Amino acid sequence: MSFQNSPMEASTKKNILKVERSNPIVILPEHETPESSLFLTSLDQVAPAMVPSVYSFDRSGANVIDVIKQALARILVHYYPLAGRLAINSQGKLVVDCQKKLGVPFVEAMADYGIENLGDRRLLDSDVLDKLVYRDPMEHILEVAPLLTAQVTKFKCGGFTLGIALNHCMADGVSAMSFMNAWAEMARAKPLSLVPCHDRTILKSRVPPQIAGPYNEFVHLSDVSNMTALFEEQQLVYKSFHFDAEKLATVKRMATKDQQVTSSYTSFVALAALVWRARSMALKMKLHQQLKLLLLVDFRSRLKTPLPDEYFGNAVAMPCCLCTMGELIEEPIFASAERIKKAIESVTDDYIRSRIDYLDMNRLEGLPVGTLIISSWVRLEYGKTDFGWGEPRFGIGGLPSSSCMFMSEGREKGIAVMLGLPLSAMITFEKLICDLNDTQHTHIGIQS
Repeated sequence: MSFQNSPMEASTKKNILKVERSNPIVILPEHETPESSLFLTSLDQVAPAMVPSVYSFDRSGANVIDVIKQALARILVHYYPLAGRLAINSQGKLVVDCQKKLGVPFVEAMADYGIENLGDRRLLDSDVLDKLVYRDPMEHILEVAPLLTAQVTKFKCGGFTLGIALNHCMADGVSAMSFMNAWAEMARAKPLSLVPCHDRTILKSRVPPQIAGPYNEFVHLSDVSNMTALFEEQQLVYKSFHFDAEKLATVKRMATKDQQVTSSYTSFVALAALVWRARSMALKMKLHQQLKLLLLVDFRSRLKTPLPDEYFGNAVAMPCCLCTMGELIEEPIFASAERIKKAIESVTDDYIRSRIDYLDMNRLEGLPVGTLIISSWVRLEYGKTDFGWGEPRFGIGGLPSSSCMFMSEGREKGIAVMLGLPLSAMITFEKLICDLNDTQHTHIGIQS
């Protein structure tokens, strides 16, 4: 198993990476677009925050900026809500004001180094991310904050990056990827594979609400382990850990009662169980500490009437595993995997509709430190975001300390696990998971 991004490497990058930016220009849809308000579901309104990401390409052409800029104006005709602004309706809910076409800020930039200096392009240092993704100074003022920003940065080696910040209320990972791939198709003068559907009333809450709960993700956790102090006092370190096919098979065997069988649990379930347990131990949680694991589950195909492929919005459920630290480490790992499997299987049409109703009446207020959110981008097609200069490498940064992301390793049948922890906890986490040849793994409470 390999891992990258040490604190020393991160601090070195901060000192050598310099980027010169132009002033932003505003990109508007090329043609007239609808001016009505766009309804946002209760799922869309859970996290109205800007999410940064970076697509890096090893080569480009002299016209790369013009191609991407012009393609953006054309794709905004189809994804016109991204050129609008948020507003609050008479019921106190967020909507998108599509009449207020303030457009997308677009920035050109030049870096004084080669793209290889970025290091691990999947997990970018926050300082590097800040230089490659434009964040609008009006971002925190609801009525004028852009819903999308874009920055193209050219490198001395001939490569370039496309950094975007997208408001989460507009799209989840699947929809964001559909938008980026459509933008790339426009750049290559290709017809759109998917024409977006903006009718989000498909996921409107019911009147009267029909709530089946309870929902454990809303359970309050007390910080009896004083983890808050740990996060405040120590440097937060981000790292990525690579699990190749062989290591994934080992993890799946660990999560199976019969060590000779590897088909009982998916790679995601088995790896999520391992990461949850190791992270919890690395944070030295007390045995009576309550903790939650939230799993982001795409439910597009789980509804009785599946959502259309072209649906643009948030269609993610967040089933929860709730237990104490003592219960987690004293049970065998296959029991932890079974918790996760059952949580995912609970995402049915009835569950989704009930949760939409519940969220329409209740807000998820922050995440206590005993919470871990695991999301998987393994199946997302970010390799198709080809603007004419080949497939990109996809990268993130600014990952919340409560989050862990799984990403595919290109054409390899592997998974990269990315997360951030206080320095001392990260050192322990590495020790707990780096040696997967010992199938007993008694040091992380795994019983075979």
